[in-house]
Amino acid sequence: MEKRKKRNIILFIISYVINNLASGVLYDTYVNYLQDVSPQIATSFWAFYGYATFVAALFLLAVPKIGYKKLLMFCSLGTAAAFFCVVQNGAVSQTLLYLATVLALTGVQLHFVMLAPYVAAYTKGMGEKEIYWYTRTYYMGYIGYFAATYLGGYFVVRAFSVIAHISYGAAQEATRYITKMSAPMYQSYMSANRVVLLAVGIITLASIIPVLLIKEEKSDYQKENKEVIPFKEKLQLSGKVLLNRGARFYLLYWMLISFGMGLFTPYYTVFLNRNLHIDKATSSLMVSISYIAIVVFMFFTPRAVKKFGKVGTIVFTVIGCIPFMLMIANGQSFGSLMVPIVGFALFMRAGLANLSSPADSAVSMDVIHDTELRPIYTAIVNFASGIVSILSGLFTGNFLFTEQSGYQTAYYYAAVCYVLAAVVLWIGLRKFNKHESEGEEV
Repeated sequence: MEKRKKRNIILFIISYVINNLASGVLYDTYVNYLQDVSPQIATSFWAFYGYATFVAALFLLAVPKIGYKKLLMFCSLGTAAAFFCVVQNGAVSQTLLYLATVLALTGVQLHFVMLAPYVAAYTKGMGEKEIYWYTRTYYMGYIGYFAATYLGGYFVVRAFSVIAHISYGAAQEATRYITKMSAPMYQSYMSANRVVLLAVGIITLASIIPVLLIKEEKSDYQKENKEVIPFKEKLQLSGKVLLNRGARFYLLYWMLISFGMGLFTPYYTVFLNRNLHIDKATSSLMVSISYIAIVVFMFFTPRAVKKFGKVGTIVFTVIGCIPFMLMIANGQSFGSLMVPIVGFALFMRAGLANLSSPADSAVSMDVIHDTELRPIYTAIVNFASGIVSILSGLFTGNFLFTEQSGYQTAYYYAAVCYVLAAVVLWIGLRKFNKHESEGEEV
């Protein structure tokens, strides 16, 4: 592998790790913060993810013209700015919260959706080694996710104890029943959340440093001696891409997964804290430990792909995580063993569901052979994902989460979506399931 290309992927991974620090806090501390300052946004959080996905997909269409580096800079600056916006003292403008939430989600989502085409651009022709770079990028990113989720919850409780002048243990216990806090205690708790969000905003700015060190060449994102495709032609090419049967089936699979994920993944700590009444620090710790599972399980991704093929690995893991989702939903039935059993279920679900993430990214690129069409197809996938994410968020905000019990019911709806997604993927893409040893075409 050329030295410059290897260096660029490593720098991307560093920025991606920092980006995932912000992402981990966004889906934990930030969502919990919104439960109190803007319940409407919090219960429809996945709809905002959908809006952000639309924006990210539009930006992705600009890759063949401006490259990846400028967009990565936007991710760093935009996400940091969003965190700074939501921590102002006093009454927070709802309009500002809406905009900041979309901006923060756009930054982390754009960074994520660029992962597949970015890695593909620098690993073309590497064959079996390609999956190793996808795997490294994912598991390093989840290390950042783990650190942020755990430390976010820990530091909120720690800051709460300092601001309220109480012990850490007393602060931890108080977060089990947030709605029962006295007014002064509640204000201290909210101030603690703002302190952590501000700190994360500052850390997020640091991700711009590795991005600035990336040495990008035009050939990395654009074919040599070829004019940039006008936007109108890109729309026409989008139709051409969707004539590809494999592309259509992958798109439907991902839409089902996106809708299902939106019903429960952004609300883990909300469910653990407010349905199962597990204190804030412990619930954040439980979720953060599940990210360790992602890192551990991803070490087995290359072996799984070699044995089962890329599509087989995805189908197996999607189905395999469903029993653990149902265990989480029924956590209260385990009595005194609730915390360890739900923690184990979170660990296994996260590990299984994400073991296939590198294979998922690789398959999404396998169905499209033309390098310049890959960002366009990625944009199409994310446009569609944005639509179903908005629908998912509107479903939770206007129907499912109008009662607190809806956070439990969501796991059952999600399980149905996962089963359908696995069936669609296997029916439509099993021809792409040649094992690496059989020389899969890419």
